[in-house]
Amino acid sequence: MCIAHKLENGEGVQSLIEHLQHTAELAGEFGRYAGIEKLAYQCGLYHDMGKYSDTFQRYIRGNFHGRVDHSTAGAQLFMKSGELLQAFCIAGHHAGLPDFGNKMDPESEPTLCGRYRRSVPCCSRYHEELPDPDKLDYGPLQDRFGSGIQTMLLIRMLFSCLVDADFLDTEEYMKKGKIRRGDFDSLATLRILFFKELKKQGYMDPKNELNGERKKILDRCIAQAAQSPGLFTLTVPTGGGKTVSSMAFALEHAARYGKCRIIYVIPYTSIIEQTADIFRRFLGERNVVEHHMNAVYDDTELHPDPKKLASENWDAPVIVTTNVQFFESLFSNRTSRCRKLHNIAGSVIVFDEAQMFPLPYLKPALQSIQGLLTYYGCTAVFCSATQPHLDRFFQNTPIPVREIMENISGVYDFFRRVTFHFLGLVEYDEVAERMMSMKQVLCVMLTKHEAQELYERIKGPDCFYLSTNLCPVHRSQVIRQVKERLAAGLPCRVVSTTVISVGVDIDFPTVFLEQSGLDSLIQGAGRCNREGKRPVHTSGVYVFKTDAVADSRFMRQERQVTDLVGKRHPDVSNPEAIEDYFDSLYLAKDQSLDQKNIIRLSELLAFVSVNDQVQLIGDASKTVLIPFNEEAMEIIRQLRIGIRTRALMRAAGRYAVNVRFASSPHQKRQAFEQLRDRGQIELLDMQMAVLTDDSAYDRDKRGLLYEEEEGSGIMI
Repeated sequence: MCIAHKLENGEGVQSLIEHLQHTAELAGEFGRYAGIEKLAYQCGLYHDMGKYSDTFQRYIRGNFHGRVDHSTAGAQLFMKSGELLQAFCIAGHHAGLPDFGNKMDPESEPTLCGRYRRSVPCCSRYHEELPDPDKLDYGPLQDRFGSGIQTMLLIRMLFSCLVDADFLDTEEYMKKGKIRRGDFDSLATLRILFFKELKKQGYMDPKNELNGERKKILDRCIAQAAQSPGLFTLTVPTGGGKTVSSMAFALEHAARYGKCRIIYVIPYTSIIEQTADIFRRFLGERNVVEHHMNAVYDDTELHPDPKKLASENWDAPVIVTTNVQFFESLFSNRTSRCRKLHNIAGSVIVFDEAQMFPLPYLKPALQSIQGLLTYYGCTAVFCSATQPHLDRFFQNTPIPVREIMENISGVYDFFRRVTFHFLGLVEYDEVAERMMSMKQVLCVMLTKHEAQELYERIKGPDCFYLSTNLCPVHRSQVIRQVKERLAAGLPCRVVSTTVISVGVDIDFPTVFLEQSGLDSLIQGAGRCNREGKRPVHTSGVYVFKTDAVADSRFMRQERQVTDLVGKRHPDVSNPEAIEDYFDSLYLAKDQSLDQKNIIRLSELLAFVSVNDQVQLIGDASKTVLIPFNEEAMEIIRQLRIGIRTRALMRAAGRYAVNVRFASSPHQKRQAFEQLRDRGQIELLDMQMAVLTDDSAYDRDKRGLLYEEEEGSGIMI
């Protein structure tokens, strides 16, 4: 008998044919929604063909020491017959999808072409248990080879089916069948729960004019869910109840068209948890799975958490994730990232804050979404209060873009809360003077450096500072104090970075905004007259520029386009102005909407290169933990002795400040190096340190203190 795996204690083995057959069955099942079940089955059946070699069998029995390549043999089998889809997936099912390379690559190259030349141990014994692979008909898939982006998406989908099946079968054997999967309610059940909760919470019986308008938006979303699958936009102003209404659309549409899950994609980790909490209140704790850098699930060998597995392969009815997770997975070559992709097929994907799509990757990202809609049974909804009008990128495709709302201008008129005033170029001192003349006022600056410069000019007992230099617990304390002063009518002047513009429910009578892109300005303006209790004409949002950022490499084009739109439209927050802004911005940035040449690299089937180039989080940073209180000090004590549980790491995040570091020897010294070289931090590991110098953290106002390079673009 040929062996695939054996338990670490040596008390049992899994036969190779059993592993191959079970993996093939799972992979075929996973490929059903993507329309690639036969290909996926074939990949599963031959992925470990190299384990039939005598060398591998000696290795797994402990009679051979060294590394045995067991994935190249199966890849070579399919390359000989020109079947590259299976070859790519089998070659990469451990190390990740390789670059295709070229036919001149020597066997030492890790490309697919290089591996085709590689000498591998003979594994002809597979004939004893497996037939030669059938030649499959690629006819139904021909349309998916229309571009490099679509071909790579097809290969990644197939790869996803294989690696998820391989992981699950192997883990099930190693854990003796202890894996718990799919203990979730169906989407049909969730739809019933959702609408029952809507009635319970009063959504269906509004008691005032504002909730009446929200009910109209909700009703429209429910009605439009009957439209055929494809691409939709949902344009709803701030305060219109977009989160609940978009989920109502998704559930109704999924129920009508047999979709298998809902994936809710959010740009900010700062609001993902509160959005997931909203959905849990409607759908139940177990049915909503978060997947992002801060999501932690308690999982032990004795008590495995099915939500942990669901966060790895998105096998749950409702997934709440980030732009980073979603788009980096779509362009990844890694097994851990690609594992989930097959579960995107047949889904309703809701993109919240669609204007936050990553501009340097916008064209390849939208081409991938086009592929999901055309070939993998998905429906997508682009939600935004500042709709980016991405329909221009779908003009040469058979995909119509349908707006869910009607009379958008009328809806925006109802929800209008503020009046914009453009001040032009002003000095810090003038902004400070204006703020000090007002009782309650917020000013949002683009970078930490500029926020600190302004704060130094107004600081006093009723002045507050907010940025990510304050650990989350500290930030929450400041926000709570600010809200109390606002409610009590006490003087309250706040200088903040854009951290206050995202997920913070706060209401000032007046807001100053350093000029940025129009979408960001409208988002920042949402902190003014948020509850609509003041007249629009007295709720002023004052937009200004400073010398400090006049030549900044960051956001220059966004500011220039905002200037143009401000001259053409008396109210920059209306839908016509927003459309004008994005049309002009895309025209100005056309050459940088595929900044890393992902489309060209995709034509070369360069999986490794594409993976390396798609990095949505650009700045390299490390974590500094702040001993802010007794809880923080206890967390730090446990980390110092080597404890690294997921629950502990999540708790530590509440006391963390992320600071930039020099990721190469040629870079200028950054904040992390400053703190380290001054002896102000103690390293816990390569990515995390503890602040040991109390004087480097201002507990009253400014948080972590270090010299930020002017114009460095630290924006939150």
